Amino acid sequence: MPASTQSASSLFFFGSHTALGFFLALLAALTFSPLLFQPSLPPIGDDYYLPVHTSLEVIAITISALIFTVVREQARYELKRRGVVLAAAFFAVFWLDLAHMLSFEGMPAYFSENSAAKTINFWLTARLVAASALLYVLLPVADLPARRAELWLAMGCSTLLVLFCHLWFIGYPQWVPATYISGVGLTPFKVFTEYLVIGLCLGSLALLWRFRQQSRPYHAPALVAALVTTMLSEFLFTLYSDINDTYNLAGHLLKVLSYLFLYRALVYENLVEPFHKLAASSAELTATLNAVPDLLFVVDLHGRFYRAHTGQNQQLLYPPEYFLGKTMTEVMPESAASAGMQAINEAWKNKGVSSAKQYTLELGAKMQWFQVIASLKLESKRASIPHFVLAARNITDQKIAEATEQLNALAFHTREAIMITDAQRRIIRVNPAFTEITGYSEQEVCGKTPAVLRSGLHDESFYQQLWQQLEKTGVWSGELYNKRKNGEVYPEHIIINAITDAKGTVSHYIASFNDISASKSDQERIYKLAYYDPLTQLPNRRLLLERIAECQRDAERSGHFAALLFIDLDHFKRLNDTLGHSYGDELLQQLASRLQQVLRQTDTLARPGGDEFILLAPTYKTDAEEAAEDAEKLATKLLLQIRQPFSLKQLPYQITASIGIVLFNDGSRTTDELMSSADMAMYYSKEQGRNQLYFFEQSMQQRALLRQQLESEMQQALHDKQFKLFYQPKVNNKGKLTGYEALLRWQHPQRGMISPEEFIPVAEHSGFITTLGQWVIAEACVALKQLTDPGLTIAINVSKRQLQTDDFVIRTLNQIATAGVRASQLELEITESMLMTDVEQTREKLLQLHQQGIRFALDDFGTGYSSLAFLKNVPIQVLKIDRSFVRDFLTDQTDYAIVDTIISMAKALKLTVVAEGVETEEQFNMLSWLRCDLFQGYLFGRPAADFAAPTLLQATEN
Repeated sequence: MPASTQSASSLFFFGSHTALGFFLALLAALTFSPLLFQPSLPPIGDDYYLPVHTSLEVIAITISALIFTVVREQARYELKRRGVVLAAAFFAVFWLDLAHMLSFEGMPAYFSENSAAKTINFWLTARLVAASALLYVLLPVADLPARRAELWLAMGCSTLLVLFCHLWFIGYPQWVPATYISGVGLTPFKVFTEYLVIGLCLGSLALLWRFRQQSRPYHAPALVAALVTTMLSEFLFTLYSDINDTYNLAGHLLKVLSYLFLYRALVYENLVEPFHKLAASSAELTATLNAVPDLLFVVDLHGRFYRAHTGQNQQLLYPPEYFLGKTMTEVMPESAASAGMQAINEAWKNKGVSSAKQYTLELGAKMQWFQVIASLKLESKRASIPHFVLAARNITDQKIAEATEQLNALAFHTREAIMITDAQRRIIRVNPAFTEITGYSEQEVCGKTPAVLRSGLHDESFYQQLWQQLEKTGVWSGELYNKRKNGEVYPEHIIINAITDAKGTVSHYIASFNDISASKSDQERIYKLAYYDPLTQLPNRRLLLERIAECQRDAERSGHFAALLFIDLDHFKRLNDTLGHSYGDELLQQLASRLQQVLRQTDTLARPGGDEFILLAPTYKTDAEEAAEDAEKLATKLLLQIRQPFSLKQLPYQITASIGIVLFNDGSRTTDELMSSADMAMYYSKEQGRNQLYFFEQSMQQRALLRQQLESEMQQALHDKQFKLFYQPKVNNKGKLTGYEALLRWQHPQRGMISPEEFIPVAEHSGFITTLGQWVIAEACVALKQLTDPGLTIAINVSKRQLQTDDFVIRTLNQIATAGVRASQLELEITESMLMTDVEQTREKLLQLHQQGIRFALDDFGTGYSSLAFLKNVPIQVLKIDRSFVRDFLTDQTDYAIVDTIISMAKALKLTVVAEGVETEEQFNMLSWLRCDLFQGYLFGRPAADFAAPTLLQATEN
């Protein structure tokens, strides 16, 4: 074989011998990896292994048949001993591999019952025959001529060998050496035979190396690959222990691969020679066609390519060979394929030549225009599938010349930007004004579509409607936003015209546009003057009314309340009269900026005029009381901000404001009514002394006023000693008094006794609870001195805010020391929620107080975030069962289970248990039976101003 032929054919499987070497090395590594890692691979089920095995064997048998057939046919023209041996050997391998496949367990009985031993016997014989034949064909004697009689003799011997193996393996299996024992695996004989095959392959490799310098009629690299993969395959067949083993399957895969390499090495070279001759003829034809400058194609009526030729100065999207056998729609862009098919159909209809059809292609990052003409080949007029010659010509220069002529005719150098596209909307020319407005040069946009200017502010439906109108009427005008090259978005007014030819077909589009950024800016300035206050830049009354109406519509749909706050500065006229209006304007500007910093984006702060501000604030609450509370918090925050000092031209100044509030959650009242209501509430605030807020709704105002009054009166109430401590006794299971719980009451001179549920939340919210809580501790310490029994204790509730103060520990210990009582008689009650915040700091405070003797009780246990971790990490000595569990635990199984569980847990943790809310003897008896330690409730006494004895004490003692 010529050297050039061998070089070309060596790329059939791999691009180079190096790649083949890497591939074989990888296979070897994968094959020998079991020796290193010794993985335990599970067997494959019969349902999966049998079809896979059969498929692989069918492939191998087919390749054996192909090798036999091609070598035998070659012998008809040139017979050598190599061909005789290969034909006979692979004839035998074909039948032996077929018998191996049919004898496999799971297949129908092949003459006798199938078994692993039978299928292995056929397998080993086929491998020995193939390996021996390969060893022989590498010897120089194989190149000697042979007679036809030798071929028939060899075929006869192969036939006898196959028949003999069938007779021996099927008829007398007991005389065949054992190769496989079920449950044990392979026999030494079988392993030895596999290594014998490997030895024969090694001998073949040695012969290849020995005669490497001689020209041989086979492909040496592929033959090396076949021998190596055969050896790897045989090695794997020495490893499996089960017939369905993964090693067995891997060996069959390598066997198929080795057969493919054998086919490449022994057969392929004899098949490629005609193709080399065809390539030479094609090269000669290509050299002839190079004299033709245009693109030439031979296609059929369906657009399928048979030939493709490019001139010296022409370009295609792909190499010409890529087109052969494919249709236009498969390999060409839609525009080119459509134009080509139109030309073919027209030429077939005319039985001759078509008119020119135009299309565009992007070649070398530039858009090129082409025209194509089809001509029917003369011999194809009567053929079943006619053929055509397509001639494509580049007409880009012609198109540019036409566009230039049209631009010149349209006063191309006008100050309006002009852009011309072809019928496919590809830009072909722009004028200098286009570059001045967009920043794109003509070279940057030619060949692209106007989409390069899109800003992204218009959706696809906008552009679809634009082109639909343009196609329908031939013109479109309007405003749109485009993007300059630097990324800046700008508005433009544009007119697009569709230009048609004599037949009415669109040939070009011409667009002219102006940058209208300046006029848009003027419009925005006018809008701001109409809707915004020029002094503070806040929305004015007009815009506020629109937003109130919009908020009413939203509230009516969602049911959410919104608040309208009318803010009027107190004594603002005094500032203007004394310091001047410039100071007043400065204060209004600073106040607008200050208030906006504390508002949400959804709030609207407006200045209708003068010293008035109006705030529209959605609360997103459906409950009127919750909405009122949010509005009150917001108004309080605004009052605090307004009271902060201002610096007016370096002059400090303070001012207050009065606020009126109205809530709404529908459109039942007009905006004027809402404004009037808020205004009335604001004036009521001024009448009540200014620097405060007032709700228009009377019920809400009463509650808000009550909270404000309570908050304002607390300090005075503490000074006037209106707060009192009441004491409720606690007893043990014998009814004996063990201590008291101190409960805070407010004896108001006008309202009478005020419940803690009313004033405690107000004190918490205002922060007065810390002062009040320290007073309670001090009073309790004084009360302890009145107790004659040193074993009695007083329990005090501590608030979360009080516990979080930095000096809580020091102040508490000082009060104990001042009163001169023992710290062990004081018990502080805390709730579970107090342990969820600042855990480490809280734990440290409790430990410091506990080290001084103070006891701690966990109040309302089970109603909050109960956690055993807190009981472990903080010094808790007492658990108080909440009255909500005690009330119904005799009739409610769930409450009973909770009470029982809490008591059992407390006993396990060695904690004292106190049951609150004990009101009946039945509750007391059952809780005693459950081993509850202490009891508190109306059964033993209501809270009283003095230390009353328990009501059941006498009865239990008797």
